[in-house]
Amino acid sequence: MKQTTGVVNTEAVVDAIRGHVEQAVDWAYHDIAMRLNDLFDRLNRSFFAGRLPNAVISIGPDLVVRYAYYRIGRDDIGARHRIHLNSRHFGRSQSDVGVTLVHEMLHLHQHLHGKPSRRARYHNQEFVRMAGDIGFRARIGSGVTEDVSPRLRRKLADMGFPEDAALVPGLDAEAIRRPVRKVSWRCGCGQEAWVTTGIPFGAICRSCGGRFSRGSGRGVEARNTGLIPLVTGRGTIAWRSTGASRKAFIGEAPSDV
Repeated sequence: MKQTTGVVNTEAVVDAIRGHVEQAVDWAYHDIAMRLNDLFDRLNRSFFAGRLPNAVISIGPDLVVRYAYYRIGRDDIGARHRIHLNSRHFGRSQSDVGVTLVHEMLHLHQHLHGKPSRRARYHNQEFVRMAGDIGFRARIGSGVTEDVSPRLRRKLADMGFPEDAALVPGLDAEAIRRPVRKVSWRCGCGQEAWVTTGIPFGAICRSCGGRFSRGSGRGVEARNTGLIPLVTGRGTIAWRSTGASRKAFIGEAPSDV
C-alpha cells in the first residue's frame, strides 16, 4: 500500500490507558486487550510503516450489526483516536477479529492521510483500493469486509491470530443481522409502542381509552430502546416501554403477521 510521509504522535492519554491495561490483571478482557494492543503495533509496522499513532482499543458489547468501529474525533474521555471492538462477536476466529482490527486501522489511516467518504461509515474508492493492497476486499458504498486473502490470513496466523481458534472459546459467534426498524405509536396519555415499519397497528389504551396513532419516532433498533416485546399469536409486532403497565394497551394482530 502506498504510504504517506509523516508520523502522527500518539497522545499521552492513549499511552496512559495502555499502561493501565497492563496493570488491570483482574479485568476480564486483560489478556485479550494486551494481545490486541500488540497486534495493533505489529500491523502498524507491517502495513502502515509505523506511521499510525497508537489508538485506544476499547472492548465491550455494542450493536450486533457491527463488529467494530473507528471513532472519528475525540471520544468521551478526550482521546482523539479510538477503535472499539464489539465483544458480542468474540466467538469469531482470532483471524477474523484480526481482520476487523486492521480494517478499522485502515479507517484511521485514511482519516489522517487520505480522503474519507463523506458518509463516514461507508467505503469509497480510495478505501477499497487500500484494502486490496492489505489483503481484504471491500465494496464501495458498503461498510463490511467481503473477502480476505490467504496472504493476510497467513500473516495474521504468524502474528498469533490463527483462523482455526476462537478469540473466546465457547462463545457462540453472533451473526450480523439487520436491525429491526420500528416507528412510534402513541395514545393520548403518552403510552408508547414501537411497531415494525409497514405493519398496521390498532390498539386501545387501557389507561385513557384512546387509540394509538403514529408518532414521529423512526429508525430505532428495538434491542437498544429499553423496550420489551408484545407478542401476538403469530409473532412479535410491537415493543412497549419497560416503565409502562403490562396492560397499557391491547394489540390487534393484523392478518399478515
